[in-house]
Amino acid sequence: MSTRKDIVQSVDRALTLLECLAEETDGLGVTELSNRLDLPKSTISRFLKTLLERQYIRQNPKTGRYQLGLRILYLYGSLMDHLDVRKVALPYLEALCRETNEVIHLCVRDGAEVVYVEKVESETTIRMHSKVGNRVLMHCTAVGKVLLSELEEDEVAGIISRKGMPRKTENTITDLNKLLTELSAVRSQGYAIDDIEHEEGIRCIGAPIRNHAGQIVAAISISGPTFRMTKERVEQELSLTIKYYAQLISSQLGYTCQRR
Repeated sequence: MSTRKDIVQSVDRALTLLECLAEETDGLGVTELSNRLDLPKSTISRFLKTLLERQYIRQNPKTGRYQLGLRILYLYGSLMDHLDVRKVALPYLEALCRETNEVIHLCVRDGAEVVYVEKVESETTIRMHSKVGNRVLMHCTAVGKVLLSELEEDEVAGIISRKGMPRKTENTITDLNKLLTELSAVRSQGYAIDDIEHEEGIRCIGAPIRNHAGQIVAAISISGPTFRMTKERVEQELSLTIKYYAQLISSQLGYTCQRR
């Protein structure tokens, strides 16, 4: 465990300077930074020169004030890219399972397939075929539709062409144009529904998990038997619930939720 004796003073001061600049969107001048850090202007100027050289700060040409630079975004983006979405999401998946008493999945896309990376079951859920590591097709699952929903149409067509659109149930969408129409609805409403399209007797609803850049990196779903997962419950209750939890997880990955 480190103590104040282990702290490199110059590094500590430079980081404190960056934190001061982070608090002021209009930036700060040398005198203001000198007063805030209780350091001589000459010391502040040396810090600023070094940080300018490394592009961690910039100087406003009109005001002369110093502000955070774009290099800060590189560090932020690297942190967010390395966050383990499964580890971040798991507490929320467990909470969602407790609230709904249904099976909760976390999935990612791998090529033309969906991969289950986490599954949480409550004591009242019925046994489903899904398990961590399983792969399923995208056209007939709520999570698959979510993961496809913001891709360009030609990219969707290319992905679908690799595996085709085999019929899993009599409700499965097997026409690409119908799928594209549904993906448009997914984008506008913020969730997707698998209406007994992948597994008989099972209805699912899925929502997107976004990273700091707003990109869909994963999807979560609530799945259960149709006698509990009625259309009314899915559309009026669970659609709001799953979007809420998806936003919570996304915020932990750095996404600032916007009205969609």
